[in-house]
Amino acid sequence: MTKEEKKDLIETCSSLSKKFAERASEYDRKATWPVKDYEDIKNAGLLGIMVPKDKGGLGADFLTYTKSLEQLSTGGASTGLTFNMHNITAGILSESETKDIGGSRGKAMNDFRDWALGEIVNERKMFASANSEPGIGAHFSALKTTYKKVDGGYIINGYKLFVSMLGYADYYVVAARREQSSGDLPEISFFIVELDNPGIEIEEIWDTLGMRATVSNNMRLKDCFVPNDKLFLGTEGLGIFKLTREPHWVIGGYVGTYLGICQATFDYMISHLKKKKIPGTDQSVINRDWVQRDVGRLAVELEGARALVYKAAKMVDEHRGKPETNVAIHHSKYAVSELAPRLASDAIRLCGGSGIAKSLPLERFYRDARCGGLMPATSDECLLYAGKSALGFDLTQIKETYW
Repeated sequence: MTKEEKKDLIETCSSLSKKFAERASEYDRKATWPVKDYEDIKNAGLLGIMVPKDKGGLGADFLTYTKSLEQLSTGGASTGLTFNMHNITAGILSESETKDIGGSRGKAMNDFRDWALGEIVNERKMFASANSEPGIGAHFSALKTTYKKVDGGYIINGYKLFVSMLGYADYYVVAARREQSSGDLPEISFFIVELDNPGIEIEEIWDTLGMRATVSNNMRLKDCFVPNDKLFLGTEGLGIFKLTREPHWVIGGYVGTYLGICQATFDYMISHLKKKKIPGTDQSVINRDWVQRDVGRLAVELEGARALVYKAAKMVDEHRGKPETNVAIHHSKYAVSELAPRLASDAIRLCGGSGIAKSLPLERFYRDARCGGLMPATSDECLLYAGKSALGFDLTQIKETYW
């Protein structure tokens, strides 16, 4: 993308975010899918934001994507999060260098990539991820969902939690381990399961603290048949190795969303404080030293987090998969995941009792922000990764990761 194209893309996302903000409260209250938000996203061609230009997409780099996601999420955090879930698949496929791989394996990889990117760009189809499971979260080495090879394809059995967009996305990338595969490093593969596959059952139980409009219901897979051509990139066993070497989509993809929540919270707080009067006077509370100091502290923390996020995203573009890049991604994920709820809590304190009113967005920002530290990699996992790196552990070794 040219510099001007990047600027226009970010401005488009900023414009859409204003529309999202007008609808966010209703979608949050009802925990319903943001239908109109996605009409806007599709009409703007954003489903193909990561798809290379030669495949019909916009061809954004990771930094531009991160900034675009940040803008979308200032208006609708749930919409931003689910948009990222789609782009985990689109981004991984867009980055996959398969054209020079020969033989039947190369053909299978290229055919799959072309099919999936074509579905996104030409058919405006959406992809979601089905990885988390009861008791283990997204720790892939402990997956209980299994698959086995049969004539013409594979059979999957298992149970998935927190499947964002379940019932609304067209395709689901399901992680499973090969039957009889056990030990510390089971063989993990990914499969594309269509929404209308008779082997899946949707359990509509989503009623949570925050990120309510992600509609992240549970999926039960029972003798779910997947044809050969829906094996992700036509290759078994990619799972843990890919996550270890290049974790930026599964981890760093969330970062723009939570940075957007931070910015939305800060902007609302500033707007509210400028209107707030010192009790019994006509003077604004922004004239108080302690208010200025607290706002200043939060401004510094927000800019510090943004610098970490942008630095990590730029490193992905320039040095994808390098150990220092992967560490930077974990730093940025921890920074925004921990700042977002703290900033929202402080904003509520500064704004006063009205901050908890359902008619205002601040309490929703707090609820959505609180979810960040629970998503891969969790805050504890980010610290573990950062600590191991500082101590000299070799994080290219799967056994040293948390997967």
